[in-house]
Amino acid sequence: MREHRAAATTAGVLYITGTVAGVLSKVVGAPVRDARDPLAAATAHSGAVVTSGLLVLVMGLSLAFIPVVLFPVLRRVDEVLAIGYLIVRGAVETACYVVVAIGWLLLAPLGEVMSAGPGTASPAGVRLGSLMIDSDATSAVVPTLVFCLGAVILYVLLYRSRIVPRWIALWGLVGIPFYAAADVLAVYAVIGVNSTAQNLLFAPVFVQEMVLAGWMIARGFRPATPSTGREQPRRPSRRAQPYSVPYVVSGKQVRSGRDES
Repeated sequence: MREHRAAATTAGVLYITGTVAGVLSKVVGAPVRDARDPLAAATAHSGAVVTSGLLVLVMGLSLAFIPVVLFPVLRRVDEVLAIGYLIVRGAVETACYVVVAIGWLLLAPLGEVMSAGPGTASPAGVRLGSLMIDSDATSAVVPTLVFCLGAVILYVLLYRSRIVPRWIALWGLVGIPFYAAADVLAVYAVIGVNSTAQNLLFAPVFVQEMVLAGWMIARGFRPATPSTGREQPRRPSRRAQPYSVPYVVSGKQVRSGRDES
């Protein structure tokens, strides 16, 4: 159980680290994200742009190591799902975050190039800047959907294994549709990016992940309960077996009791 305790604590710390880094990247990059001329804002706030990009990278790497740390525990429940979780969140989702981080890190150099040419306020400059910002907003629906797929796999494994209370896993499963809807609705301009409505849709999973992280750090994992979906064969009861008792009536041996017809 000692290695499971270490895995639970490490995963909880990684959850908190990734979440805090993601929130800080939003706060630090807000002046550029909300600017009418993103490239000019990126040039003026190059330090904030680089910091925001690095924070996205820290978030991606932190979340990528969670399935690596949990794999030895989850594979005892269902190895196929554990491998799927490792691939989806450990590889695919990390690649999405790396692309977003690269987009942020390229904003300042592109702003300098556009300033030396047609200017960042030109139609081409504004469109290019908006395109780069969209990698963190509109096009973020791709890493969001990947995240949701990986989260569903994790919560199913947690629910089946009972290594954490089932209500935490159920909370995550209920919150995932709202999390996915937040970015999908933003893509179709039904709600605004970083709006109150979008943040409210993100909130259930955000709070659930912090509760899950706190539980793993404070309480660790319970012993896993493998769930293969197969029932163990039952041994026939001896009482169900046919039986007969011999007895003697008028000098003849007669058998009575339960005989097979």
